[in-house]
Amino acid sequence: MRKSVLVWLVGLLALGLVWSPAFGQAKKKVAVCLPGTVEFFSVEKKGIDRAAQKYNIEVIYSDAEWDAGKQLAQVENFVARKVDLIMLCASDPQALMPAVAACKKANIPLITFTNTLGPNPDGSLDGVVSYIGTNEINMGKLLGQMAEKLLGNKAEANIVLLEGAPGTAPQRLRTQGFKEVIAKHPKWQIVYNQAIEGWKKEGALAAMESFLQTGKKVDLVTTHWYSAAAAASQALQEAKYNKNKVFVTGLEFSKELVPLIKSGKIDMTSNYSVEETGFMAMEAAAKFLKGEKIPTFIEPKVIIVSKDNIDQVKPEL
Repeated sequence: MRKSVLVWLVGLLALGLVWSPAFGQAKKKVAVCLPGTVEFFSVEKKGIDRAAQKYNIEVIYSDAEWDAGKQLAQVENFVARKVDLIMLCASDPQALMPAVAACKKANIPLITFTNTLGPNPDGSLDGVVSYIGTNEINMGKLLGQMAEKLLGNKAEANIVLLEGAPGTAPQRLRTQGFKEVIAKHPKWQIVYNQAIEGWKKEGALAAMESFLQTGKKVDLVTTHWYSAAAAASQALQEAKYNKNKVFVTGLEFSKELVPLIKSGKIDMTSNYSVEETGFMAMEAAAKFLKGEKIPTFIEPKVIIVSKDNIDQVKPEL
């Protein structure tokens, strides 16, 4: 009798008719659309995967290789596959707008993370459940605050601005926020700015070298990301630029920056947990799929890192 009952239960389990955490409850499928391949996303994926494991989510990744058309096609493909939710880190905030209509038509929830869709820096947009990431205008203003701390009451200043990948939300909005602060100082001028394809360190290095060849004076180099700050510092050292003290700032923190900040070759950067942001994004998706209400904007805590506190901050990148 006991043997018969056991066989019967095994049969039911095989058919998915007996519920348990491991059986009878199909995993929800969440598509995660990344814009391209950089170390930042490799770290963020660790948090996404950790949350997916915790909440029993099946993750399907795509990489657009910084091609907005390709990323839109990937979103449309996931819509056709009828995944349960799409998480989108847009390669272009305007070109990916049709993704909202495609998801809405198919009744597939859309969450954005790290890069916003549309014009709003907090990611708020009709058709987007939630945005998880930083307010990029505020990140630009943070760069402006670094400039004010370093330049102090300096009446005149020449600034070089190395921006992220052209057309991306961080590139546009960080520059906007930075310029809002700089505008308060009429004689602080951006004498050179360049957006760098693919957020590549090599591109930032080439741009900085190109500027230094002009022989113009520079007081501050402001960069949109950590490896651009390292590249700017490298170019200054290799050019033996010693006309005046040049401050170098960036956003995000990496192991590469530790000795540069400690030695004064880079002055300030920002930091927030990239891995934890990935975790928060997937956690928000999992909670929404469970029927829970989630905030429309979820933001990680951001701090300034300098020589004063660098020993208390652990880099993830």
